Amino acid sequence: MENEENWMAEFILNSPGPVLRIGKKGTVLYANKTGKSLLEALNSRIGEKAPDEILKPARRVVIQKIPAQTELKVDDKIYSIIFTPLLAFEGTILSAFEVTSLKQAKEKLLFRQKKYKVLSQISELSLKTSDFQALLDQTLPLVATAVGAEYCSVLKLLPDGDFIFETGVGWKPENIGRIIKKDSASRAGYTVLSSRTIMLEKLDKNNSIRTMGLEENQDIISGISVLMGTVEKPYGVLMAHSTKKEKFFEENACFLSATAVIFSFVIQRKKVEAALQDKVYFLETLLDTIPALVFYKDRKGIYQGCNELFAKMILGSSKERIAGHSIYDLFKASSPELEDIPELEDAYERMDKQLFQKGGSHAYEAKVVCSDGLRRDFIFNKAIYKSFCGTVEGLIGVMLDITGRKKTEEKLQKSEERYRIIAEQTGQLIYDIDLKNGLVEWAGAVNELTGYSNKEIENLDFYDWLEHIHSEDYRRVQQTLKNCWNTGEKFNEEFRFKRKDGSYIFVKNKGVYLRDDEDFICRALGVMEDVTEIKQSSEKLRESEELYRSFLQNFKGISFKLGPDFTPLLMQGAVEEITGYIEDDLTSGRIKLIGLINPEDMKMLEKSMEKMNSSPNSIREYDYRLKRKDGSVRWIHELIHNVCNASGETMFIQGYAYDITQRKKAEETLEKAEKIGMRETHHRIKNNLQIVSSMLSLQADKFKDKEVIEAFRESENRVISMSIIHEELYKSEDVASIDFAAYLRKLTADILHSYRIGNEKVKLILEVDSTLFGVDTAIPLGIIINELFSNSLKYAFPKDVEGKIRISLSRNDVECQKTGEATETNFPELPSSFTLVYSDNGGYFPEKVDFKNSKTLGLQLVNALVEQINGTIELERGNETKYTIRFEDK
Repeated sequence: MENEENWMAEFILNSPGPVLRIGKKGTVLYANKTGKSLLEALNSRIGEKAPDEILKPARRVVIQKIPAQTELKVDDKIYSIIFTPLLAFEGTILSAFEVTSLKQAKEKLLFRQKKYKVLSQISELSLKTSDFQALLDQTLPLVATAVGAEYCSVLKLLPDGDFIFETGVGWKPENIGRIIKKDSASRAGYTVLSSRTIMLEKLDKNNSIRTMGLEENQDIISGISVLMGTVEKPYGVLMAHSTKKEKFFEENACFLSATAVIFSFVIQRKKVEAALQDKVYFLETLLDTIPALVFYKDRKGIYQGCNELFAKMILGSSKERIAGHSIYDLFKASSPELEDIPELEDAYERMDKQLFQKGGSHAYEAKVVCSDGLRRDFIFNKAIYKSFCGTVEGLIGVMLDITGRKKTEEKLQKSEERYRIIAEQTGQLIYDIDLKNGLVEWAGAVNELTGYSNKEIENLDFYDWLEHIHSEDYRRVQQTLKNCWNTGEKFNEEFRFKRKDGSYIFVKNKGVYLRDDEDFICRALGVMEDVTEIKQSSEKLRESEELYRSFLQNFKGISFKLGPDFTPLLMQGAVEEITGYIEDDLTSGRIKLIGLINPEDMKMLEKSMEKMNSSPNSIREYDYRLKRKDGSVRWIHELIHNVCNASGETMFIQGYAYDITQRKKAEETLEKAEKIGMRETHHRIKNNLQIVSSMLSLQADKFKDKEVIEAFRESENRVISMSIIHEELYKSEDVASIDFAAYLRKLTADILHSYRIGNEKVKLILEVDSTLFGVDTAIPLGIIINELFSNSLKYAFPKDVEGKIRISLSRNDVECQKTGEATETNFPELPSSFTLVYSDNGGYFPEKVDFKNSKTLGLQLVNALVEQINGTIELERGNETKYTIRFEDK
């Protein structure tokens, strides 16, 4: 133990940190070597009272008997001190560690974080602020605060070497704009020449830094300056001054340099923007001097700019008002009365779209309505332009006015009177025959029609031309030409003409004979037109018409075309066979087609016509009955299509109709057979269920246990409820649906008869109208009512007590009414929604019973059957018990 205490004493004595022991009265009882140094720095020693900086926390630790930690600054050193209570001696042990370097590092880190935050703010402002002066006014206060300086300024270098005080913080406003001479701005000039950070620490005779002749110069004793811009292109100097004699650290220099770089970037950006603006101004001036219309727009068709000629000539406006608008907006604003604005817009957009897809450039001619209201001819030359990254941004267009040239061309065409006469007759191969010598001049589509080249056909004279006529047509053509020669009439003849390769084409030869001054025929002017395709098409059309007529006859149907008011315009096919009337009877209006339609079906057809008029280019299909000429009735299936123009107005109605009487008769026969089969099926099911009911009744008579007898009775009632359904279906004309009101009256009467003993005073109220339900809905619903009604009669009303049971059924939507047997098949019927309410006033339904999770078979069956018909059930407890069931009959 003694060795251990000696070791501890030796460790404390040589500890690098101060260690003190303080007694309960605050006296310093012990100190190691560094501890004594700490006491001396605090003007104390061993045996004396501890200094206040140590005494107060030491006493707190003694009282609280809990260790504590604090920091203590002594001269330039910072200590972290731990006070540990000595319980046995009622004193404390103080152990300290110097943390000066750690604290300085932490402060340095916080200083850097502050600088980075300010730099981030300055960068953000440089991107948002367009005016450089405004940027300096907003950021210089941040710079001054960040470096701890009261003064901050920007001196701009002038071409002669002087500086101008551009802006500053802390300085008087009178200094802004002041010129600072070279000799007064020696430090600023040195900063520019050296291109490095300059620390201003040298004092003048008045113990202050000379401030370049500015208003303030008494209190500033330190400063720092950095270059703005580059050595090759310096902008000026960024300076910070302080009234405190403190050394600006390297972090300050780095911060100011970074700020100067940001300012330099903004200055350079402004120079680039100014240069670009100058170029834009030059290009706009150049465009305005070009004697052509120039414009450019983006991919969406929005004009980005144009020259003055385009703006004035096309829109009668200034080019500033063009930018940001589409061609439709511009035309609409300048000429709102024009009707062809959409067509013009579509044409231009179509051309531009092709250019964007194919790239490059293209040219075309178009007419444009100018601001003076005149239509002028222009040649459009358009080309796409791309961004620096190669992305297509839009297109540039140049318009050349060729209206004058067009008029000149028209005059030249009018002067060629001979060719204009032939051109009016829509010819393709023009000839001029000199009948005196047989020479022929050829023009037009020579090669396309004859196969000869222009040089080859020059050798063909009038007689050669005659030899190219097919031998079977030659005599007829010759006779026609001779007759025209004698009468002076124009000739117009069709014949087969042999081409160079020996093949024949059909041509139409039209011409006229000309006479000389002596009234003798001397020339023949004419044109030959290739009509081979027309002849072939006519032949094919004739064959197609024959096939079409044959098809309609064999099809036993009618193809028709009606006017917008449904009056017959054309009817082909088995018209007489179906209606008993000929086509002319119906198309002439002598017989009204609508008057032949069964009146019961006309309501459906009128609705169909109304829907067709409101739905352009729609197709409708339906069946109806038609009375023939002999008085018999035919069922007709018809499909019609209303053909509309671009405005949605009906131009005409076309379609077809055919006789489906035999099919309808077959369907009716099949439907009757199905009803007979279904009725027999329901009759057999009813008999079988009655047999099961009787067997349950006989079996119940063999038991004496009331619960067993009751179970058999409930099963018998359930079977009876299903039996009644099939009995009603057997009696009903519609073997698929049942009148639920009649069924419910019979079902409740049978249940009352089954529970007649003790229930004579219970009154049943039925609020059910005649409603048709399918079997899949009626059977589950009947069993649900059977269970609820039986429960009320068994449990709700004590013997000889009056009461009421109410059953109501209501429809939630209106059923679509049918208009006869002829109905449209376009819209399926939606299911009807119903609400069934069952209630009795026989007492409270037990609160402890959860009717949706009941242990009794009856309520379990009710919930299962409600779920089977996809319905919902709700229970209301109170003076009466009320069940609300909502479901759909699909």
